[in-house]
Amino acid sequence: MKKITQICFLTIGLLACKNGADYKVIRQEVLDAHDKVMLDGEVAITNKMKLDTLGTSLDSLVKIKVISDTLVERQKITALQAELNHADEQMNDWMHNFKADLEGKSKDEAAIYFKTEKEKVQSLDSLYQEAIKASEAYLSKFKK
Repeated sequence: MKKITQICFLTIGLLACKNGADYKVIRQEVLDAHDKVMLDGEVAITNKMKLDTLGTSLDSLVKIKVISDTLVERQKITALQAELNHADEQMNDWMHNFKADLEGKSKDEAAIYFKTEKEKVQSLDSLYQEAIKASEAYLSKFKK
């Protein structure tokens, strides 16, 4: 199914290019999507800090019977932090590889490039959203 979706996007992209799609508009869409994902990154950082704080207070949570097994909770916290870190790493990799200026490329080549980059940013957004949702669900168990 994913392969079919990719083929459809590529076909649509190629048709748009042939119809004179303006790569600058597509590039701006990529940059706008990037800005939104950067906000997700800020939420991810906040959640990582909350998880760190929670991890240091597990012993006290056992004493007041909020949790019963610190080992299990530390594993959950570590896994959630890993998800958030993975999303951050993927975003950093994308930013290092992204080229906003495609000097020497045709308008059609630029449009195809930016459409592909837009898909990558949308994928990053999904990755962040999943990690944020999981971490917030876990953290919500400890809010009073």
